[in-house]
Amino acid sequence: MTKPQEALTESAITQILDGLDDSKLSEWEQGFIASVRTWWKKTKRLSPKQSKRLAELWAKQHEPKA
Repeated sequence: MTKPQEALTESAITQILDGLDDSKLSEWEQGFIASVRTWWKKTKRLSPKQSKRLAELWAKQHEPKA
């Protein structure tokens, strides 16, 4: 996928939001993702911090453990 420090494209953000397994997220992370999904549907824009956190959550779920 992408490393957290790289800018996420619109398609990457959509893929992440659609592909995250909410059941594997903490309560705070679930709230964050719900908020980001709502904001993304309205604006198609995320702040750099939101994008970075989204990439980190994706990596946490999808990259092999070292």
